[in-house]
Amino acid sequence: MNTNSLTMQLKKHALSHGVDLIGITSAKPFIKRDRTETIIDPKELLDDARSVIVTAFYMNEVLDVSLIDKDNPRGRFTHAYSIRAYTPMGNLYIEIIKGFLKKQGYKTVFNKNYRIPDKMAAARGGVGKYGKNSVIITKVYGSYVMFVTLITNAPLEHEEYDLNASDCDKCEVCIRSCPTGAIYEPYKVNRSLCITEWLWGTFIPIPLREKQENRIFGCGECVKACPRNKKLISREEYPVKIEDVSTSPELIPLVTGNEEYYRKTIASFFMRAGMDAIRGNAIIALGNIGTDRAIDPLCITLTHPKLQIRAYSAWSLGKIGGAKVERALENALKSEVNPKVREEIRYALGER
Repeated sequence: MNTNSLTMQLKKHALSHGVDLIGITSAKPFIKRDRTETIIDPKELLDDARSVIVTAFYMNEVLDVSLIDKDNPRGRFTHAYSIRAYTPMGNLYIEIIKGFLKKQGYKTVFNKNYRIPDKMAAARGGVGKYGKNSVIITKVYGSYVMFVTLITNAPLEHEEYDLNASDCDKCEVCIRSCPTGAIYEPYKVNRSLCITEWLWGTFIPIPLREKQENRIFGCGECVKACPRNKKLISREEYPVKIEDVSTSPELIPLVTGNEEYYRKTIASFFMRAGMDAIRGNAIIALGNIGTDRAIDPLCITLTHPKLQIRAYSAWSLGKIGGAKVERALENALKSEVNPKVREEIRYALGER
């Protein structure tokens, strides 16, 4: 089978079996330029790699939850992304692509640990173009897509699109919509200020915590604001069974919940961040909501083994306030030995 025929058959097979978008680029190295230059070579994942296949699926679902329900405080996820579908859809796409190429005698490997930059591969392979928020925008599905990238030794026809190409023209709505100013200029994002980045478990400085509101994973304000996404409708059906977990989990049970509870409640994609990352995000969300119902569980996590959890608990208790909280914080200060957590407790007590 020649290269052109194999490529056409792969794309036809993929699109007829549930793949929404597919692009193919070469296996030449990707160069990421941030503070330093990083070279990522697909051959690190497959010695004889010849092509990189980027598939994408549409996952638009309205998930917003009000911040103000103090009687039953709930968390929210990133705007419109149905992450409940990510793992099942990802597994399906891997099966579709690997299965087809295996029958043709070729090897294919999944982009393990997301070593290959999905967005860069998608742009180079023609699936979409970068928006000024550094998110990929596709013609049909806007930026409500998630990517599954694979590397193969199949000699496929590939595209080499310009990574700097964009259809944004003079629009800068996404930049103005960012709650923290993380998008400081077109195509430039300060990752330390990006809510989506820090909710993976990065320690959140005190001045930024209120910006999180009741989010427990992701942000997506720039995606929601993008005019290219305004007319898209919510996806109702998938070719797989999506995970039966909450799209707006109760926050208080997350504070003290065990692994069994988390796995029944939180989508597997979010669980990649780890229980403590999600627990910490839930604790901050409760502080922003300010419900007295959270005091007792937060007093429990005030003695948690992880210092980040203790620090967040102190901050959230301080936001709620009251005599009971003050006594709990004063007692915690007597036994706390970590200087960073002690500083958080003093801050919560108003010693600023």
